[in-house]
Amino acid sequence: MLNKQDVMPFWFTPKTSLNQRLRLGLGTMLVPLLMLAGGAVVSFEGALDSFKQRDNVGREALFPLAHVEGLLLDLNVVTSPVEPSVPMTWDEYQAKSQAIKISLARLSKFSHQDPAQVNAVLEIQRKWKRISQLCQQILDPSVAQSRPNLSASARVELKEQLKMILQDVQQLNYRLIVFQNDANAAHAETVRQKVRQLITIICGLAVALAALFAYSLSQSITVPLQTLEQGVEKLGKGDLSHRIALTTDDEFSHLAETFNLMAAKLEQSQQDLYRLATLDGLTEVYNRREFNRWLRVEVERSQRNTNQVSLIMVDIDHFKQLNDTYGHQAGDLALCEVAQLLQREVRPGDVVCRYGGEEFAVILPKTHSDDSAAIAERIRLAIAKETVILPSLQKIGMTASLGVATFPSDAETKEHLIKQADQALYIAKSLGRNQVYQAQHDRVEN
Repeated sequence: MLNKQDVMPFWFTPKTSLNQRLRLGLGTMLVPLLMLAGGAVVSFEGALDSFKQRDNVGREALFPLAHVEGLLLDLNVVTSPVEPSVPMTWDEYQAKSQAIKISLARLSKFSHQDPAQVNAVLEIQRKWKRISQLCQQILDPSVAQSRPNLSASARVELKEQLKMILQDVQQLNYRLIVFQNDANAAHAETVRQKVRQLITIICGLAVALAALFAYSLSQSITVPLQTLEQGVEKLGKGDLSHRIALTTDDEFSHLAETFNLMAAKLEQSQQDLYRLATLDGLTEVYNRREFNRWLRVEVERSQRNTNQVSLIMVDIDHFKQLNDTYGHQAGDLALCEVAQLLQREVRPGDVVCRYGGEEFAVILPKTHSDDSAAIAERIRLAIAKETVILPSLQKIGMTASLGVATFPSDAETKEHLIKQADQALYIAKSLGRNQVYQAQHDRVEN
């Protein structure tokens, strides 16, 4: 924190502006000190503008990449061997395809300076070309009718191609983030060197012209500059939470406010990117990719510590009928209600994810089969008691079927654990829904 008494000599007050301080100094110090103030303002304003420009450049690459990833995830509905509840039409696919091509073109334009990024984008474009061919075989009415036998094999290949291209998209995303951070750090170092040179030259002129006021004026000016410099340096090193605190009420204080505003925007952008990459946009719980990551972490931890980890798969009963009867807005409200309910009903260390469609997954670390079944039953009862209030104030009820499996008693691997929980969920639905079924165990009574 800046100390007012250390910065200001007795003939200055904390509210004395830079211009007033300069007028109180010797006339011969007016020009160099004005140069100091003007150079500092120009340098820092230029630094702020350049950081904003670099942030915009980063968004030009990361946001199209996230858009491509979201559109590719939407194509998973095409890979289903059975007719999905909301099938994708040929017109919808063409619109998504055009959006993907535009985003890939923007990525290619941004990545032309880095050969590794160029190759990554070209590989994604190559795989997308093959995916486009498969989607045409499946969705194009003219092709599907003339060659119906191609649909099943095309779906299988499409699923594999989507998996590979999503892996490439994720790798490119990490590469872009690292590239942007390195560029920001190098730019911050350049700005710091220029500011130091400017301070050294101008302060030397001030000392030569008026030694009497050198100490007081240098203290009142260089200390805020050093504080700003430290803020730029910390920002360049990635500390986006750092804020500059100046107790003076002058031009440097306003510049610090501008710096703090820019840092807050950068921090918010980083948080937005994190949410975009990890959370489901509708329900605000973890998405499918984070589910896979968390489950892998917990299974590996279970193998090291010999603790059990359980998985609950939750599926809203008759969700398609709810959508058809009350509309998709009611379906979205139901999904959000279930997501919030799951977060309320589970323990602080449990992980709630949206697995896909109307299906959710709950990872229960350090939980054996009996406890996981009890938690699942509590969730089922809570959902059955929950009501969804529509905008028309109409209240609708809902139920859910749940499948439970535990590692390592029910499964040997992460993939096998998901399969066991899915099979248990299927059995719960086949037994009449609104039930909990535990893998390789008797059904939990209502």
